[in-house]
Amino acid sequence: MPTQRPAPPAVCAFKKNSGDAAFAQVEPMPSTFSYFRGSLIFSVAVLAAVAWYGHMRGGAELAGAFLLTTAVLAVLETSVSFDNAVVNATVLKAMSHRWRQVFMTVGIAVAVFGMRVLFPLLIVSTAGGVSLAEAFAVATRQPERYQQIMHDSHLMIMGFGATFLLMVVIEYFVQHEKDEHWLPGIEPLLAKLGSVENAQSLVTILVVAAIAALLPAGQKMAFISSCFWGYVVFMVLHMFKQLFGGVDIQTAAAKNGLIGFVYLEVLDASFSMDGVIAAFAITNDFWLIAAGLGIGAMFVRSLTLYLVERDVMSQFKYLEVSAFWAIAALVAIMFAAALHVELGEVATGLISVAIIGLGVLTSLPSRNKR
Repeated sequence: MPTQRPAPPAVCAFKKNSGDAAFAQVEPMPSTFSYFRGSLIFSVAVLAAVAWYGHMRGGAELAGAFLLTTAVLAVLETSVSFDNAVVNATVLKAMSHRWRQVFMTVGIAVAVFGMRVLFPLLIVSTAGGVSLAEAFAVATRQPERYQQIMHDSHLMIMGFGATFLLMVVIEYFVQHEKDEHWLPGIEPLLAKLGSVENAQSLVTILVVAAIAALLPAGQKMAFISSCFWGYVVFMVLHMFKQLFGGVDIQTAAAKNGLIGFVYLEVLDASFSMDGVIAAFAITNDFWLIAAGLGIGAMFVRSLTLYLVERDVMSQFKYLEVSAFWAIAALVAIMFAAALHVELGEVATGLISVAIIGLGVLTSLPSRNKR
C-alpha cells in the first residue's frame, strides 16, 4: 500500500500593521485596476453630472466645453498632488488596516467635499462677512465676485499652507541621525541642523520674516498672521504626536491612528490650497472647480493606497526624499504667489512630476540589484 504524502503546509504571511499579531492565508495580490476602480466610477458619475449641467446651461457645445474644463482640472490636480500621495503613503503604511479604511472613506469625504466645496465657501463667508448660504449664492450665481474674493484671500491662504508644509519639509530633513542622502551637497548640511535646538522653528521664522519684508506694508500683518496659524496647527499636531510617544509622525501614527489621520487631513488641506486658488486661471465656475478638483482628490487617495499596499516606497529608495523636495518646491511656489509671482498650475505640476521622476530614475540602480 503506497504511503500517503502529508498535505503541504498552508502558506501564511504576517499581517503588517494590522494591529494584531495574527497570521492569515496569503491572498492574491489585487490588480492595479482594482485600486483605481472607485475613482474611475466616481469620475464617470461626476463627468456625467457635468455634461448634464453644461447641456442645461447651453446645449451640447457647452456640455463639451464643461467636460474638457473639468478633465483639465482633474489632471492638473492629480499631477500637482503626486508628491502629496507619496508623503501620505509614508504615514499611511504605519497605520492599521482599520485606519486605512477610515482614510479611504471619511478622509475622502473631507478631501472632496470639505476642501473642494466647503473650504471655498468658508473663505467667501469670512472675507465677505456673510452667512454660508449667502456665500453659496455668491459662488454659484456671481462667479466674477466669487473669483475676486478668492483672489483677494490668496495671501492668507498661501501663508497658512506654505508655512505648514515648510514645517513638514524641515522636520523631514533636519534630523542629525540621517546618514543616507539623495543630494549629498545639501542634505548633510540640513541634517546637521538637527543638533541645533529649535532649528525647525528658527528656520521657519526666518523664511516667513524674509517673505514678509518683501510685502507692501498693508499686507504684512495679514500674511504673518496666516503664517502664524499654519505654524500653530503644525505644533499642535506635533504636541499630540509627542504625547502618544512618537518621535516621528510614522511612529505616532502606528501607535494612534487618529493622530495619523488628522495629520494626513491637514496635510491634504495644505496641499489643496494652492490648487483651489490656481483653478481660477482656468474657470471661475464653482461647480466645475469642485468637480475637477474632487476627481483629482479621489485619484490621489487611490494612488496613496496603491503605493502603500504594493510597497512601492521600499522598491524606490529615493522616491520619498524626492517627494519632500517636490514639497519644498511647492512651498517656494506658494510663497512666490504670496508675493504675486504666479507660475501657474501647469508649471507647478510639471516641476513636481519632474523632481519625483528624478527620484525614481536615481533609484533604479539600487532596485535592479535587489
